[in-house]
Amino acid sequence: MEQLGFKVCSVSGLIDTKQLDNYSCGVAGLDEFVKYDYQDLERKHITSLNAVYLDDVLVGMFALSTSSSSASFADANREKIFGDASGMKSLPMINIDHLSVNKPFQFGNGLDGLHLGTAILKYIFKMLLDVGAQYGIAFAGVMVESLPDPVDFYISNGFYFIDKHEEDAPNKKTYTLAISYDDMFKVYE
Repeated sequence: MEQLGFKVCSVSGLIDTKQLDNYSCGVAGLDEFVKYDYQDLERKHITSLNAVYLDDVLVGMFALSTSSSSASFADANREKIFGDASGMKSLPMINIDHLSVNKPFQFGNGLDGLHLGTAILKYIFKMLLDVGAQYGIAFAGVMVESLPDPVDFYISNGFYFIDKHEEDAPNKKTYTLAISYDDMFKVYE
């Protein structure tokens, strides 16, 4: 986001990766993705990891890829997200493969109460909306397979559980949530 002064760059294009060594969001699996796992996925063109800097300090990371939401039926949640398009068998989507904030900056710490996770998410929305408009690339929305703890974060930023069964299922390892293209505008404003 221009007003925050974010500098975003592909991790694979970084010349100096020393800051990655000290990066931790506090979740072992997500930290392993940042330090090791993304490289093989990038080589295969499956995802791309980006570093988010604020004043030359690494404050967050995100990875995106293309995806689709497939369903043989449209339940109430899918209809709430995608409206008339919910009945389509497959919808083109952008997937957030990774979104994290460096531990010292989580929950508004260290930056005058600024919630960097929300700011990074809005940056992603703006970038995707701009690319869609500028290049005529259509997608129905953004999906994320969330760990249980950040589910409330995504819901507070406009995401919904993609199907009712998942919303009602306690104790899952991950939950699939989505936000429509149109709802991204509302959250970004």
